[in-house]
Amino acid sequence: MDEKMEIRELKMQDSKDVEGMMLKIFSVEPWNDDWSDREQLRQYVQELMGNRNSLSFGLYEDGGLIGISLGRIKHWCEGTEYWIDEFGILPAKQGAGMGSTFLAGIERCLTERRIFEIILLTDRDVPAYWFYRKNGFGEIAGMCFLRKKLRIGERKRFLTIRSAAV
Repeated sequence: MDEKMEIRELKMQDSKDVEGMMLKIFSVEPWNDDWSDREQLRQYVQELMGNRNSLSFGLYEDGGLIGISLGRIKHWCEGTEYWIDEFGILPAKQGAGMGSTFLAGIERCLTERRIFEIILLTDRDVPAYWFYRKNGFGEIAGMCFLRKKLRIGERKRFLTIRSAAV
């Protein structure tokens, strides 16, 4: 890694910087995330960085944050995994190998912690997919990502569960 580049573990006191990075990285092509609700963004970053198993990294160049990896540790039957929820490099710094350098540095940090695998989700139709493939990530055969949208505001009947006093 270049001498002027450094990987640091991010802490909650870095959350404002991370919020700024989220806006700069993900509010533009190809993601176009709408983070106009800054409170929603603040809560999202706090959830990612503030849970018990959080593990986040920052890539710094000349002391300035240029990349983020926001994730968590998950203990699984095969060993401990690092789940990346958000990974990105500032758009102006993309395409110069910094993302690959960042991932390689994260891998070294994880190996030292005896974490055996990195897991993440991405869209197939964005450049990030090919970036991850180039960096050794493969799809898990037989797995798929599912979701169910819920209707907010629609009144539903719920079963009331009562427990006996102990």
